[in-house]
Amino acid sequence: MMKRILFLLLSISFINSYAQYTDSDIVKYVDLYKELAIRKMYEYKIPASITIAQGIFESGCGTSRLATEGNNHFGIKCHKEWTGDTILVDDD
Repeated sequence: MMKRILFLLLSISFINSYAQYTDSDIVKYVDLYKELAIRKMYEYKIPASITIAQGIFESGCGTSRLATEGNNHFGIKCHKEWTGDTILVDDD
């Protein structure tokens, strides 16, 4: 599993010049969420590397407003029928 995570880090590095986070931010994010991603991989059959990569991309390594205020690292959207808490974020 660590080999896959290291490969992921190397793969993501090359796009990092376009992002608002650093290689160090990526390493910290992976360290923080890797155990959870691995546990959920066994539960839901979604590779931990995919979960981590998507979280990095969608949340800016957990630094986006949606992640910090809404605890949402994946840009999950609600529908008009949703009655729970929401955070309005323009994604255009």
